[in-house]
Amino acid sequence: MILRNKQADDFIKNPSDDIQGILLHGQDSGLINFRTKALVSHYIPNKNDPFLLSTINSTQLNDDPGLLADELDTFALTNDKRVILLDLSSDLKKEQVDCIIESKSQSILIINAGELKTSSPSRKAFESDKNFIVIPCYNSSNIDIMALLNNKLKDRDLTMQKDAKDLIVASLGNDYGNTTSEIEKILNQHQSGDEISKSEVESIIVSSSNIIVTDLVDTVFEKKTKSISRLYHSVIDEFNPAQILIITSNHVIKLMELLAEKDDLNIPNKQVIENTKPPIFFKRHPSLLKQLNTWNRDTLSDIIEILSETTIETRKNNDLSVELTERCLLKISSLKN
Repeated sequence: MILRNKQADDFIKNPSDDIQGILLHGQDSGLINFRTKALVSHYIPNKNDPFLLSTINSTQLNDDPGLLADELDTFALTNDKRVILLDLSSDLKKEQVDCIIESKSQSILIINAGELKTSSPSRKAFESDKNFIVIPCYNSSNIDIMALLNNKLKDRDLTMQKDAKDLIVASLGNDYGNTTSEIEKILNQHQSGDEISKSEVESIIVSSSNIIVTDLVDTVFEKKTKSISRLYHSVIDEFNPAQILIITSNHVIKLMELLAEKDDLNIPNKQVIENTKPPIFFKRHPSLLKQLNTWNRDTLSDIIEILSETTIETRKNNDLSVELTERCLLKISSLKN
């Protein structure tokens, strides 16, 4: 049985005990994780109880073919509901699906999967069986994001200007977890009764023009050299060479600061990015992570010198500033650490 949209939301809020299992799949890993946690919390308030929650991943299933059947046959030692959580990186095999369908297990099976084709053994079996629930989790539409935003505003007794809402809807939506996080960042800065303006939203969610130049800078430092010229000539319509060099220099300084913080605190790059104040726009996180894994502080210091020299050259040869700046960005992207 398939539950979509409001049906799925209603079920997550009040899951049934009269089913054998729930399959969550789709593009939006953030929404899958959110719904999985909500379901586990409903069935098992104390999810750290090893007797009530058993978590199995794809590697364990492949290494031990009998593991799934053993877990399905295990009974809880108390009257509490027992949950088996399958955290999959690949689809189940047909024989594993058959094992689940035929087991009539007393435990609740929750399957956290990624994108599954319509030919998936799991989807085909669970969608046609009344004892199982299938919940597709796809990227949020503009309507979904607006509904989420309005609900959160209502809960906090806040209002927001329409153009501010439109900016949020246009900027978010690829991942439910990130969408929720970004909305929370904005709302957390206000108190009950406040009205939130577009300018306040823009302080966290960057404007479209800044997105363009940010894409260029990220492309340079991800070493995507072949894409630089195309992006550069798009950006040059809105930013002059001097501005682009300044923005690039500021970015290099930011990377050096993040790497220094990582070394000082001895924490992973991902955590450094997530802890940054003011927060970095979440859609840039994967790119920043690649950049921190690519560059070191010594090479970044050399890049500061290259940018400084280029700035001087463009001032001396203003007619060639566009070409000199492009050449500088290409040179940076081609550097070896």
